[in-house]
Amino acid sequence: MRIRHIVAAGAAATALSLGAVLPAFADDHAPVAQQAAAKRKVKVYQDAEYRNRNTTFTENMRNLKKDGWNDTISSARNLGTCTVTFYQHKNYEGARFSLAKGEREPHFGDHPHMSDATSSVKFRC
Repeated sequence: MRIRHIVAAGAAATALSLGAVLPAFADDHAPVAQQAAAKRKVKVYQDAEYRNRNTTFTENMRNLKKDGWNDTISSARNLGTCTVTFYQHKNYEGARFSLAKGEREPHFGDHPHMSDATSSVKFRC
């Protein structure tokens, strides 16, 4: 096993010194992580119309209280390819609404029970 890694490293060094492009599988972990983050990406804002404090979520958030975003999200933009659902309560419970790929919501107050009431966020790919 160790010899295989040494040979692969030597081949990669030779390819780089010759100006060759390495195949995509040269780093198996980085592309997978980057692809997952690109699929799950929603930018949320404290105020309506995408204003003031904001952050980006790239993973499911079971309880926003731990991250300082509980009951404060008022608008959002889905920047990924997965559907994102906002839930009224922690653990993905209560009233909810979803944004598909590329959709945005300028005012959560337009959805029943969701005005400054989001407590969890979940992606569905």
